[in-house]
Amino acid sequence: MPSYVIIGASRGIGYQFLKTLSADSSNTVIGTARNVSATESQLLKDGIKNVSIVSAEMDVAASMSAAAAVVAKITDSVDYLIINGGYISDHTAFISPTGYTTQEALFAEEFDKCMHTNTVGILYTVNAFLPLVKKSSVKKVTVISSGHADLEAVLEAEIVDAVPYALSKAAVNILVAKYAMELRGEGITFLSLSPGFVMTRAEDALKPGFTGPISPAESVDKCLSVIDQVGIEQTGQFLSHHGDKEWL
Repeated sequence: MPSYVIIGASRGIGYQFLKTLSADSSNTVIGTARNVSATESQLLKDGIKNVSIVSAEMDVAASMSAAAAVVAKITDSVDYLIINGGYISDHTAFISPTGYTTQEALFAEEFDKCMHTNTVGILYTVNAFLPLVKKSSVKKVTVISSGHADLEAVLEAEIVDAVPYALSKAAVNILVAKYAMELRGEGITFLSLSPGFVMTRAEDALKPGFTGPISPAESVDKCLSVIDQVGIEQTGQFLSHHGDKEWL
Protein backbone atom coordinates (compact mmCIF):
# COMPACT_ATOMS: atom_id res chain seq x y z
CA MET A 1 0.00 0.00 0.00
CA PRO A 2 2.14 2.94 -1.23
CA SER A 3 1.95 6.26 0.57
CA TYR A 4 1.94 9.63 -1.20
CA VAL A 5 2.25 13.09 0.32
CA ILE A 6 1.41 15.97 -2.02
CA ILE A 7 2.65 19.35 -0.79
CA GLY A 8 0.47 22.16 -2.13
CA ALA A 9 -2.61 20.16 -3.06
CA SER A 10 -5.44 22.68 -2.87
CA ARG A 11 -5.75 23.39 -6.59
CA GLY A 12 -4.35 22.83 -10.06
CA ILE A 13 -1.88 20.03 -10.58
CA GLY A 14 -1.53 19.45 -6.85
CA TYR A 15 -5.25 18.76 -6.50
CA GLN A 16 -5.15 16.59 -9.61
CA PHE A 17 -2.50 14.43 -7.95
CA LEU A 18 -5.01 13.82 -5.15
CA LYS A 19 -7.77 12.92 -7.59
CA THR A 20 -5.60 10.59 -9.66
CA LEU A 21 -3.89 8.81 -6.79
CA SER A 22 -7.07 8.38 -4.73
CA ALA A 23 -8.66 6.45 -7.60
CA ASP A 24 -6.64 3.47 -6.34
CA SER A 25 -8.06 2.64 -2.92
CA SER A 26 -4.86 0.84 -1.94
CA ASN A 27 -2.95 4.14 -1.94
CA THR A 28 -2.51 6.22 1.18
CA VAL A 29 -2.93 9.77 -0.10
CA ILE A 30 -2.21 12.86 1.98
CA GLY A 31 -2.25 16.45 0.76
CA THR A 32 -1.26 19.70 2.39
CA ALA A 33 -3.06 23.01 2.03
CA ARG A 34 -3.17 26.42 3.66
CA ASN A 35 -6.97 26.28 3.73
CA VAL A 36 -7.85 22.77 4.85
CA SER A 37 -11.62 23.27 5.00
CA ALA A 38 -11.83 24.60 1.44
CA THR A 39 -9.82 21.68 0.08
CA GLU A 40 -11.86 19.17 2.06
CA SER A 41 -15.04 20.76 0.74
CA GLN A 42 -13.81 20.38 -2.82
CA LEU A 43 -12.92 16.74 -2.22
CA LEU A 44 -16.40 16.14 -0.79
CA LYS A 45 -17.96 17.84 -3.80
CA ASP A 46 -15.93 15.58 -6.10
CA GLY A 47 -16.89 12.48 -4.14
CA ILE A 48 -13.34 11.76 -2.98
CA LYS A 49 -13.24 10.28 0.52
CA ASN A 50 -9.92 8.46 0.89
CA VAL A 51 -7.66 11.53 1.12
CA SER A 52 -6.34 13.23 4.25
CA ILE A 53 -5.65 16.98 4.20
CA VAL A 54 -3.10 18.50 6.57
CA SER A 55 -2.57 22.18 7.26
CA ALA A 56 0.81 23.51 6.08
CA GLU A 57 2.53 26.61 4.78
CA MET A 58 5.67 25.55 2.96
CA ASP A 59 7.39 28.90 3.39
CA VAL A 60 7.25 28.53 7.20
CA ALA A 61 9.68 25.98 8.63
CA ALA A 62 7.71 25.40 11.83
CA SER A 63 4.55 24.80 9.82
CA MET A 64 6.23 22.10 7.72
CA SER A 65 7.63 20.41 10.81
CA ALA A 66 4.17 20.41 12.38
CA ALA A 67 2.66 19.01 9.18
CA ALA A 68 5.21 16.20 9.09
CA ALA A 69 4.32 15.33 12.69
CA VAL A 70 0.64 15.07 11.75
CA VAL A 71 1.46 12.93 8.71
CA ALA A 72 3.53 10.62 10.93
CA LYS A 73 0.33 9.83 12.83
CA ILE A 74 -1.36 8.77 9.58
CA THR A 75 1.44 6.72 8.02
CA ASP A 76 4.68 5.26 9.38
CA SER A 77 6.62 6.23 6.26
CA VAL A 78 6.32 8.28 3.08
CA ASP A 79 7.08 6.42 -0.14
CA TYR A 80 6.53 9.35 -2.50
CA LEU A 81 6.95 12.97 -1.42
CA ILE A 82 5.74 15.24 -4.24
CA ILE A 83 6.32 18.95 -3.63
CA ASN A 84 4.05 21.00 -5.86
CA GLY A 85 3.53 24.22 -3.94
CA GLY A 86 4.99 27.40 -5.36
CA TYR A 87 4.57 31.08 -6.07
CA ILE A 88 4.37 33.11 -9.27
CA SER A 89 2.85 36.56 -9.62
CA ASP A 90 0.42 37.23 -12.44
CA HIS A 91 1.62 40.83 -12.34
CA THR A 92 5.27 40.04 -13.11
CA ALA A 93 4.89 36.86 -15.15
CA PHE A 94 5.31 38.72 -18.43
CA ILE A 95 7.95 41.31 -17.49
CA SER A 96 11.41 40.98 -19.07
CA PRO A 97 14.64 41.91 -17.22
CA THR A 98 14.78 45.41 -18.70
CA GLY A 99 11.11 45.86 -17.87
CA TYR A 100 12.17 46.33 -14.28
CA THR A 101 14.01 49.54 -15.13
CA THR A 102 12.59 52.07 -12.65
CA GLN A 103 10.79 49.12 -11.00
CA GLU A 104 13.77 47.73 -9.12
CA ALA A 105 11.88 47.56 -5.84
CA LEU A 106 9.19 45.45 -7.49
CA PHE A 107 11.81 43.05 -8.83
CA ALA A 108 13.47 42.72 -5.43
CA GLU A 109 10.12 42.10 -3.76
CA GLU A 110 9.01 39.47 -6.29
CA PHE A 111 12.43 37.81 -6.28
CA ASP A 112 12.34 37.50 -2.51
CA LYS A 113 8.81 36.03 -2.59
CA CYS A 114 9.67 33.52 -5.32
CA MET A 115 12.93 32.45 -3.70
CA HIS A 116 11.44 32.12 -0.24
CA THR A 117 8.56 29.92 -1.36
CA ASN A 118 9.97 28.13 -4.40
CA THR A 119 13.46 27.45 -3.06
CA VAL A 120 13.71 28.07 0.68
CA GLY A 121 10.30 26.45 1.17
CA ILE A 122 11.52 23.32 -0.60
CA LEU A 123 14.39 23.01 1.86
CA TYR A 124 12.00 23.43 4.79
CA THR A 125 9.72 20.76 3.33
CA VAL A 126 12.34 18.18 2.46
CA ASN A 127 14.08 18.49 5.82
CA ALA A 128 10.78 18.16 7.68
CA PHE A 129 9.64 15.05 5.82
CA LEU A 130 13.01 13.38 5.31
CA PRO A 131 12.75 11.18 8.43
CA LEU A 132 9.50 9.70 7.08
CA VAL A 133 10.98 9.23 3.60
CA LYS A 134 13.99 7.43 5.07
CA LYS A 135 11.66 4.88 6.69
CA SER A 136 10.27 3.91 3.27
CA SER A 137 11.59 1.21 0.99
CA VAL A 138 10.73 3.39 -2.04
CA LYS A 139 12.27 6.72 -0.96
CA LYS A 140 11.36 9.10 -3.78
CA VAL A 141 11.25 12.89 -3.51
CA THR A 142 9.95 14.87 -6.48
CA VAL A 143 9.95 18.65 -6.75
CA ILE A 144 7.68 20.17 -9.38
CA SER A 145 9.83 22.59 -11.38
CA SER A 146 9.35 24.34 -14.73
CA GLY A 147 10.80 24.43 -18.22
CA HIS A 148 11.45 28.11 -17.49
CA ALA A 149 14.45 26.89 -15.49
CA ASP A 150 16.12 25.11 -18.41
CA LEU A 151 18.93 27.19 -19.94
CA GLU A 152 18.74 25.58 -23.38
CA ALA A 153 14.98 26.10 -23.56
CA VAL A 154 15.35 29.76 -22.61
CA LEU A 155 17.96 30.33 -25.32
CA GLU A 156 16.23 28.27 -28.01
CA ALA A 157 12.78 29.76 -27.48
CA GLU A 158 13.98 33.23 -26.47
CA ILE A 159 12.00 33.22 -23.24
CA VAL A 160 12.54 36.60 -21.60
CA ASP A 161 9.79 36.86 -19.00
CA ALA A 162 8.80 35.34 -15.63
CA VAL A 163 12.25 36.35 -14.38
CA PRO A 164 11.89 35.98 -10.58
CA TYR A 165 9.97 32.73 -10.99
CA ALA A 166 12.50 31.27 -13.43
CA LEU A 167 15.42 32.20 -11.20
CA SER A 168 13.79 30.51 -8.21
CA LYS A 169 13.07 27.35 -10.19
CA ALA A 170 16.64 27.21 -11.52
CA ALA A 171 17.85 27.56 -7.93
CA VAL A 172 15.62 24.76 -6.70
CA ASN A 173 16.92 22.45 -9.42
CA ILE A 174 20.39 22.94 -7.97
CA LEU A 175 19.04 22.37 -4.46
CA VAL A 176 17.48 19.09 -5.59
CA ALA A 177 20.81 18.03 -7.13
CA LYS A 178 22.59 18.87 -3.86
CA TYR A 179 20.14 16.74 -1.89
CA ALA A 180 20.57 13.95 -4.43
CA MET A 181 24.33 13.87 -4.02
CA GLU A 182 24.17 14.10 -0.23
CA LEU A 183 21.63 11.30 0.18
CA ARG A 184 22.30 9.01 -2.77
CA GLY A 185 24.12 6.60 -0.48
CA GLU A 186 20.92 6.20 1.54
CA GLY A 187 18.97 5.14 -1.53
CA ILE A 188 16.80 8.25 -1.78
CA THR A 189 15.92 9.31 -5.33
CA PHE A 190 15.45 13.04 -5.90
CA LEU A 191 13.92 14.47 -9.06
CA SER A 192 13.08 17.92 -10.43
CA LEU A 193 10.11 17.47 -12.74
CA SER A 194 8.36 19.87 -15.09
CA PRO A 195 4.66 18.99 -15.49
CA GLY A 196 4.40 20.51 -18.96
CA PHE A 197 3.51 24.13 -18.30
CA VAL A 198 2.72 26.13 -21.43
CA MET A 199 5.29 28.76 -22.28
CA THR A 200 3.41 31.41 -24.22
CA ARG A 201 5.18 32.88 -27.23
CA ALA A 202 7.74 30.10 -27.02
CA GLU A 203 5.61 27.13 -28.00
CA ASP A 204 6.57 26.77 -31.66
CA ALA A 205 10.27 27.13 -30.97
CA LEU A 206 10.21 24.49 -28.27
CA LYS A 207 7.95 22.03 -30.06
CA PRO A 208 6.89 22.72 -33.66
CA GLY A 209 3.25 21.87 -34.21
CA PHE A 210 2.37 22.26 -30.55
CA THR A 211 -1.41 22.60 -30.39
CA GLY A 212 -1.99 23.67 -26.83
CA PRO A 213 -1.69 22.67 -23.18
CA ILE A 214 -2.39 19.19 -21.94
CA SER A 215 -5.02 18.69 -19.24
CA PRO A 216 -4.05 18.45 -15.56
CA ALA A 217 -5.09 14.80 -15.60
CA GLU A 218 -2.83 13.98 -18.54
CA SER A 219 0.04 15.92 -17.00
CA VAL A 220 -0.26 14.08 -13.69
CA ASP A 221 -0.49 10.69 -15.42
CA LYS A 222 2.71 11.45 -17.31
CA CYS A 223 4.45 12.79 -14.20
CA LEU A 224 3.58 9.69 -12.18
CA SER A 225 4.90 7.51 -14.98
CA VAL A 226 8.23 9.35 -14.93
CA ILE A 227 8.40 9.20 -11.13
CA ASP A 228 7.80 5.44 -11.22
CA GLN A 229 10.47 4.88 -13.87
CA VAL A 230 13.24 7.04 -12.42
CA GLY A 231 15.67 5.19 -10.18
CA ILE A 232 18.65 6.02 -8.01
CA GLU A 233 20.87 6.08 -11.10
CA GLN A 234 19.04 9.21 -12.27
CA THR A 235 18.81 10.94 -8.92
CA GLY A 236 19.13 14.72 -9.07
CA GLN A 237 18.08 15.07 -12.69
CA PHE A 238 15.74 17.72 -14.11
CA LEU A 239 13.24 16.12 -16.49
CA SER A 240 10.00 16.93 -18.25
CA HIS A 241 6.72 15.03 -17.94
CA HIS A 242 7.95 13.03 -20.95
CA GLY A 243 10.99 11.85 -19.01
CA ASP A 244 13.33 13.91 -21.18
CA LYS A 245 14.02 17.56 -22.02
CA GLU A 246 10.89 18.12 -24.15
CA TRP A 247 9.07 20.68 -22.04
CA LEU A 248 5.74 20.96 -23.90
